[in-house]
Amino acid sequence: MTPGVVICDLDGTLISVSSELEFVLGLFRRKVLSRAVVIRFLYHYLRHPIRTMQEGRGWNRGYFAGLPVDVLHDEVEDCTPHLLKKVRPEVLQVLNEHKQAGAEVFILSASLSPLVQAVAGGLGFKSFRGSIPVVKNGKCTGHLIGQRPYGKAKIAPAMAMMGQLGLEPSQALALGDSWGDRFILGLCGSAIAVHPVRKLRKLAVQNNWRILDGR
Repeated sequence: MTPGVVICDLDGTLISVSSELEFVLGLFRRKVLSRAVVIRFLYHYLRHPIRTMQEGRGWNRGYFAGLPVDVLHDEVEDCTPHLLKKVRPEVLQVLNEHKQAGAEVFILSASLSPLVQAVAGGLGFKSFRGSIPVVKNGKCTGHLIGQRPYGKAKIAPAMAMMGQLGLEPSQALALGDSWGDRFILGLCGSAIAVHPVRKLRKLAVQNNWRILDGR
């Protein structure tokens, strides 16, 4: 059955790299971020190892505290061509085939929303959801609006998208690569594990999910 919606993760799935890590490294190379900011950002991970295990590495967005929002968007624009070069062609083919068949393609990622939007838009996909930064007085605070869509937290925005389209989970296809993606993969009627980590690969075999090994 052709799905009505295709829900695709970004980092490691649609692209072969971490979009936000590439973004941060670019900020550091261009000296938008100082060494002190980066050290302070990394120190937060050392102080909160349990939170990192529970929520994933992306919970810490302290690196962009104080970053002017116009600089953020300028830097995203500069980073986008690099990220588009990291698109997995075999995954893009799957998405385009379903799009041509009438499915809505929804890029759902815990990465920063401007990055998710830039990559999705660059590939011709209109629907996306990422982590939305809080902006105050024209500057990022280092915090997010609501919960970032990671792990189980991907289910709510996925269900909201299905609701907008009048679809049930059985009519959805999900693509993911990480262990945290097991929740969204298990929710949907069909699933594709893309170049999956070992634990996810084992789960995919057990559940008869399609496995797509990327480059």
